[in-house]
Amino acid sequence: MTAAREAAIGDLIPLMYRASWVRFALSGEISSRTTEASDAWEERGTLEVAPDGGYRAEITDPDGDRELLVGDSADGLPAFPELMHPSQLLPDFDLRITGQAEFLGRAAIAIDGLPRLGSWRRRERVAGLVDAELGILLRYQLVTPRRTDSAEFTRLAVSQAGPAGPRRRAGESASREQDPGPPPDSALTGQESLQQEEPVFTDDQVNLLYRSGLGPQRFSARLSEQADVATMMRLAREELAAATLGSRTRWLWRPSDDDAFENVSRAARLAVAMPGCYLIEALTDPGRWPLRIGCDGWRLWRAYPDRVAVRAAAPLPRSLAALIDPAWLLNPSVQVADNAEVDGRPALHLIAPGGLLPPLTGPLSRKPVLADQVEAFIDSALGICLRQVSSYRGHPVMSFELTGLATDVDQELFDFVPPPGMKVITGALLTEMGMSPASVALQVAKLSAGLAVEIGRRWLHRGDPA
Repeated sequence: MTAAREAAIGDLIPLMYRASWVRFALSGEISSRTTEASDAWEERGTLEVAPDGGYRAEITDPDGDRELLVGDSADGLPAFPELMHPSQLLPDFDLRITGQAEFLGRAAIAIDGLPRLGSWRRRERVAGLVDAELGILLRYQLVTPRRTDSAEFTRLAVSQAGPAGPRRRAGESASREQDPGPPPDSALTGQESLQQEEPVFTDDQVNLLYRSGLGPQRFSARLSEQADVATMMRLAREELAAATLGSRTRWLWRPSDDDAFENVSRAARLAVAMPGCYLIEALTDPGRWPLRIGCDGWRLWRAYPDRVAVRAAAPLPRSLAALIDPAWLLNPSVQVADNAEVDGRPALHLIAPGGLLPPLTGPLSRKPVLADQVEAFIDSALGICLRQVSSYRGHPVMSFELTGLATDVDQELFDFVPPPGMKVITGALLTEMGMSPASVALQVAKLSAGLAVEIGRRWLHRGDPA
């Protein structure tokens, strides 16, 4: 990527992030298509959007049935979110500019994207055309191993003054119903307009979290993990005790033994040279996990005291990927606290709801994380998370921190040669860990309590607004 193109990314990413708050009016026609194996599903629609975010959409399916949607994007994703809400791509895809174009008479920027380090979409690819003025997508395609989703405007008219779509009164909810016929003129006008929330981040902060133009992560540091598992489980039990659960499900909340709730205090040496090299070397007792996990871009080595397992290269574990790639924080629900300092390095202090947290386990202990709030401290120069603190009901329950950070990483650090005489394993994971079927069953029983707590948390908050 050239320097000019990197600079363009620094302009494009904030534009896409703010597309939901841009004050403009548009009307257009849209076609969408989903292809899966030999089946295809096509829809056509019309869309009218007001500067305050109100919209009116009419969708016609392949059978000719029509559906009318009237609402406000401030209450959630607008109609045709794959086009109108491009910021949802930012946490999952590393986008790059592939060229400039003109589409429907409008200047557009061609993009494509591959999954980011912490994304769950590791086998997907996205491409599209971004409106150079509005930040919305004029054309969109998402390719997965089993299906392809695409959508595009077939007609588009944009106005900067006056509403082009509905503006509903405060307190009215969005409706989704079968079209009863042409709406009255009053559906497209209104006396009260809603004020959309302003975006939480500045352009510089958006680019820091997205790591626009920063290049692949390359550093070494000491990673420390602390977890108050006993407090986390106690608080979860107190909350569950106040809930009404059926007798047939109460057994899920009973621990198999006390070891499942041991507190955690671990440290490791972490080094990365993305896109493919990383090292996790234990500095404290890692328990049943390897003493060293290293990937040189070709092979993955997992070394235990008496054996070493080798397999094809694999991505960095997601719990660690979320620390060094904080794009998951690009969400309107995240709050900017203040500027801070971690281990002598300037950082941006952010507060996010626990439901945004991508990893469900600690990076070193693999313990499940139960949290309703996450504090993240992002390095102001490198765009990585220096410290992350997860809290539950006001109590800190798990934290990770990078200290002694250095950016001069020797590439030889990721090489590994098994000591003479050490057993080398190339089999499955259970063979690698030296676990019998009985020991596997025991570990599953230990983890069942943590998994059950996460299920219960989601069950308790199933009715909460998104």
